[in-house]
Amino acid sequence: MAEPHKKKRNRSRHDPSRAQTAAQREEAKRRLREERRVAALAEQKKQKRKTTLKRWGRYAVIGGAVTAVSLWVFRPTPEVEGVTIVAQANTGQIVPGDTFDYGTATPTSGGYYKDGQACGIFDEEITAEQASTDVYYGAVVLWYQPELPAADLAALLQIAAGYDSHVVVSPQAGLESPIVATSWRRLMEYDSPDGVGEFLDTYRKRSPEVEACPNGA
Repeated sequence: MAEPHKKKRNRSRHDPSRAQTAAQREEAKRRLREERRVAALAEQKKQKRKTTLKRWGRYAVIGGAVTAVSLWVFRPTPEVEGVTIVAQANTGQIVPGDTFDYGTATPTSGGYYKDGQACGIFDEEITAEQASTDVYYGAVVLWYQPELPAADLAALLQIAAGYDSHVVVSPQAGLESPIVATSWRRLMEYDSPDGVGEFLDTYRKRSPEVEACPNGA
């Protein structure tokens, strides 16, 4: 004999277990929304940090470049140890044939000829006016005593030959030192050619106006 069919029991809308399940679902949704909100805030902060770091990175690069340029532009001008820095004399153009009172036979500034520079090795003493013109346009003038030993003169000429421009070599009667090197507002005395190369490397083409002056011109 078949068992009687059991009628399915309908759960009441007011069943406490149903209400509890709905509350759990709502709580799960709320937690999910909160987790997403927290994750979104964290991502925003992360992106903000990246943007800030990139910005400061650019500032650092720009600042470093500015500092490097400033250090280059405002770097100390090199000087040869022991060099005499001479006060600038009244400077202005003079006409070839005119004389100028430099107060010294080895001038480092003063009157000069316009475009009258002449560089190279001279057997005869050049004038003070010519020397002033040469240093004004960036040359170094190497004066030497006429009685300079032949070996020292040969060494001096060899040093000068290592440069293709802006070097003048001339005898000078009455020099107190065997060799005197002059450039714009700089003077150095030498007992021998040793050290002359350093003077040339430091002071060639360092003057108010640097114009072409090939050696032998």
